[in-house]
Amino acid sequence: MAVNGVANPAQAGTMASRVAGEGAAPTDVRANKARETGKLGAGEYAKSAKRVDAPAAEVSISPRARELAAATRAVRETPDVREDKVEHYKKLIQNGEYKVDAGKVADGIAREAIRDDLSSEPEIALA
Repeated sequence: MAVNGVANPAQAGTMASRVAGEGAAPTDVRANKARETGKLGAGEYAKSAKRVDAPAAEVSISPRARELAAATRAVRETPDVREDKVEHYKKLIQNGEYKVDAGKVADGIAREAIRDDLSSEPEIALA
């Protein structure tokens, strides 16, 4: 890519200085930047920029956020399957001691159906 008719950007700055007169500032700012970054390299150019000392940021975490973080940690640490309960009920079933309470099963099914209906049509709950 040619800058001011010159293929090398570093030469473009020199050409601009010559056109403007010796010792004068280059007329093409892009050529000047290209020349500077060519000398320094991108990392050094970034380091050469002046830095402004800013006060440290202050962060505070609400008690509610702390509770939420603790609850999240507890959920992550809790296993998905409680092996002790699985083993307990396996033994009861194998020994023929596990008895299904039909009333509890029916209550659970009814509760779940009502909850599903209310969640799909919330205006019913408000009536």
